[in-house]
Amino acid sequence: MRKEHQIIIDPSKCNRCGMCRDDCPDKVLIVTDKSAEHTGQYCVKCGHCVAICPQGAVIISGYDDEPEAITGGGKVDPDALLRLVKSRRSMRQFTGKDIPPQVVSQIIEAGRYTPTGGNRQDVSYIVIREKKDEYEEKAIEFLRRAQPELAVTNPYMKNLVIDDNFLFKGAPVAIVIKSAGMLSGALAASTMELMAQSLGVGVLYSGLFTLAAKQSDELKQMLPVGQGEEVVTTLVIGDPAVEYQRTAQREAAVVDYR
Repeated sequence: MRKEHQIIIDPSKCNRCGMCRDDCPDKVLIVTDKSAEHTGQYCVKCGHCVAICPQGAVIISGYDDEPEAITGGGKVDPDALLRLVKSRRSMRQFTGKDIPPQVVSQIIEAGRYTPTGGNRQDVSYIVIREKKDEYEEKAIEFLRRAQPELAVTNPYMKNLVIDDNFLFKGAPVAIVIKSAGMLSGALAASTMELMAQSLGVGVLYSGLFTLAAKQSDELKQMLPVGQGEEVVTTLVIGDPAVEYQRTAQREAAVVDYR
């Protein structure tokens, strides 16, 4: 995490029910004869104590927003969710219509609330909009130079024609996702794609832009990519120019029941 956070328990609200203590994965909460208390031991600040307290007696300092009440049990229709997952497609045809900033913010908000390993909250985002052509041009320059070398280990690259719009496909926005490790960034990207899909926004994982961002020193400086972090993936988002009529088949799941 980039900020310091502290567990604070208001004894005037605490009714000593022990729910925070029992649900704490780090076992750093106790209940005294006056109130629940944090022991001061190392804690990942996961927020379970805040979320479960029926009295709202627990807060974690250092955040800009307040916890939101969960209504309706926080559930969505499971069949609708599965249909959304099945119907998603990598979009490579966009109308060029702009995506409003508030829609981009909703997509990033879904990433912000995606779980991270050990609650590190180490994911950050670069929204490429105004300078999109500049970033795409720089990445394409790199890929054209590197194409012969890349083709040695990746046959896909051998006969690939990389035109000027190859990476972003004319979409208005690309979101570069960075994190200290691959897992947190990949989880965030998956949730963000589902949010985009629910908003009617098409998404393409631009693997080759991500490759360029990982290997090109110029792009690393332009983005920038700081010490201790890496580009995990890039989501190209825009208004879809096509509408898919059915799901695509997948091989059966390999499941080993024990």
